[in-house]
Amino acid sequence: MTFRLYPNHQTESLLRYHRKLHKDLYNAAVNNRFTQYKIFNHKVDYFEQQNCLPAFKDIWIEYKQLPSHALQATLKRVDFDE
Repeated sequence: MTFRLYPNHQTESLLRYHRKLHKDLYNAAVNNRFTQYKIFNHKVDYFEQQNCLPAFKDIWIEYKQLPSHALQATLKRVDFDE
């Protein structure tokens, strides 16, 4: 079953902003894994990045408005794309 959303302008802007935050988190996670392996020969996995989320959200406060399970799902997606 498919549902069509018809968000108002404010909701659409918020959804686009949240999608951008998830995109940036995904790209940062990929970059972190690449850099850690290339420079330090350390393989970073999902659990290590997941455990860093609270500290990440303390620094990047815009991510506090997103639920943790959604951010964890974004990090998990990095594993699927490797």
